Amino acid sequence: MENVNNEEIRDITDEVLDHMMNPRNYGKIDKASGVGMGIDTKTNEFALIYLDIDESQIIKDIKFSCNACQDTVIAGSMFTEMISGESLDYAKSSASMMSEKIKNAPLKQQACSGMIIKAFDAAVLHVEHKKSEIVEDMCKLELNISCEEPDNEE
Repeated sequence: MENVNNEEIRDITDEVLDHMMNPRNYGKIDKASGVGMGIDTKTNEFALIYLDIDESQIIKDIKFSCNACQDTVIAGSMFTEMISGESLDYAKSSASMMSEKIKNAPLKQQACSGMIIKAFDAAVLHVEHKKSEIVEDMCKLELNISCEEPDNEE
């Protein structure tokens, strides 16, 4: 068995470990109200958010999927669990707060968590586009940072 460096796991809480081992809301909604993609164009890693919103703007269901690292899975699980069943306004506010909180994280974690936020923002945009009768499969938003920035080398 590999040696575990205590420094590497000092910030891992039981909640984070639980989301890592048992991600919530991972999957797809077939007839979603909105679908969004957040993509890192340098690495081609991406996250998808599927929203099912009712007439009262309540998130009835939310799912995510990704082709990205474990940090993205954890962020997706935690974020979707936090906003499921809440109003769209609450979810937008939560995404904004999450964006502010991750600004102090290492760039790699900013990119990985940011992918989820961008996917959510894109899904909300897709909902708005549908109301305006714009036909598209999903909306896609690119990250303005990458997990492969030179500053990220350890």
